Amino acid sequence: MASSSSPAALSSRLVRQALNIAAEHGVPVEALCREVGLHPEELDDPELRIPYTVLDTVLERAVEVTGDDNLGLHMAGRSEVDPDDAAGLVILTSATLKDSMVRGCRYQRVWGDGERFKVEDTERGVRMRFTPVGPWRPAHRHMAEVALVQLALGMRAFTGVDVRPLQVRFAHAAPADIREHEALFACPLTFGAPHNDIEFSHADAELPFVHADALLNAMFEKQAQRLISRLPVTASLTERVREQVRRTLSGGDFTFEAVARTLHLPPRTLQRKLAEEGQSYAGILESVRRELSENYLRRRMSIAEVSFLLGYGEPATFHRAFKRWWGMSPEAFRRANSPSPSGRGSG
Repeated sequence: MASSSSPAALSSRLVRQALNIAAEHGVPVEALCREVGLHPEELDDPELRIPYTVLDTVLERAVEVTGDDNLGLHMAGRSEVDPDDAAGLVILTSATLKDSMVRGCRYQRVWGDGERFKVEDTERGVRMRFTPVGPWRPAHRHMAEVALVQLALGMRAFTGVDVRPLQVRFAHAAPADIREHEALFACPLTFGAPHNDIEFSHADAELPFVHADALLNAMFEKQAQRLISRLPVTASLTERVREQVRRTLSGGDFTFEAVARTLHLPPRTLQRKLAEEGQSYAGILESVRRELSENYLRRRMSIAEVSFLLGYGEPATFHRAFKRWWGMSPEAFRRANSPSPSGRGSG
């Protein structure tokens, strides 16, 4: 079990995949691994977690050695589905594009600590935000480009449709040549934005996945849940706040000030530290309520019960929030996710 001072880390499987793809692009990965004290043979251990800072350093050195300023784009273009990646298979067998984004966020700890991915509803549709872990460094540009290219290409492959995002935004400055970016995303690009994110339309968000399968999806979800349950405890402040909100939603004091007191932090300090992790208290509260609302409704709880358990003063307030999250009423959601006679519900 990791101590509270353990650095944020990601799955060795993910590191191995990244290094294998980098090697195909001429990166001397064995030499670079030795520079940072990483032994490639260790990466065969699926339980091993590698600090993000190690991969960041290797990636930065890889760009220096190869002179490939778009290495992140090229690595993302070679990504494949890993048959041993339970969280990835949850995404693959999801019902729709948006459903896959929600589930991917839910099980992202299988891949790495922290909440790097966050799905948000927008007026035009839905977007996925990506926030690299730790203070900014040059590797984060390439990590963001890997993440958003994988999302863009994955959505096309998994829907069988040439999905074009509405907009892609990057927090880093525009590189000298963005022609490859334009070709990969085929949509308006913004650099120097407040966040890294990719946005899809309402219509594209509801596109069905070609491999959608409710039964297999449920099986892969259980595998992902077991993997997360075996992971070490992390010191992410966001996760500590999420856990405190979960504990106090139904009947406790889950106000921002109360959570700050429980964590022994002045409110301004908590607000600042959450911002450093790319989070806000309001966003965390909304995320927890949204996630729990789905779980409770699938368990056939009444609307009044769910409203109480989520800390709402009255069911009408919950009803409005749910429609904002899911684009339908709680009753419609429950009907859509009721098991069918064949045993397959909505993914």
